[in-house]
Amino acid sequence: MGKCFRSLALVGIVAGLMTVTGLSVAPAQVKEKDKEKKDDKKVEAKGDDIGVTEVYKAKDGWRFRIKGPEGKSIAIGTVPFEKKEDAAKAVETLKTILTKGKVVEIKEEKK
Repeated sequence: MGKCFRSLALVGIVAGLMTVTGLSVAPAQVKEKDKEKKDDKKVEAKGDDIGVTEVYKAKDGWRFRIKGPEGKSIAIGTVPFEKKEDAAKAVETLKTILTKGKVVEIKEEKK
């Protein structure tokens, strides 16, 4: 009877400590949740590896820029557009050209 009482008291003390310190989840479950969070971050990072095209309002009109995975601009539209839709249309045209057009190297001529 004494062993049973001590065991129950020990369990009660541990449960009380866990409640006070905020440890309500077993360590194995914590590791599992941490692993899920890491996996979620990997998925997000993969989506960010592509880059993004931004259409924004500038002082002289609507413009667009393409940012790489690091967040730095790698291409910028040099012509301002009066309407946001026109800038978006230019982005679509650019996508088509980049996917279907061919790359041509321009050689400098000697003068």
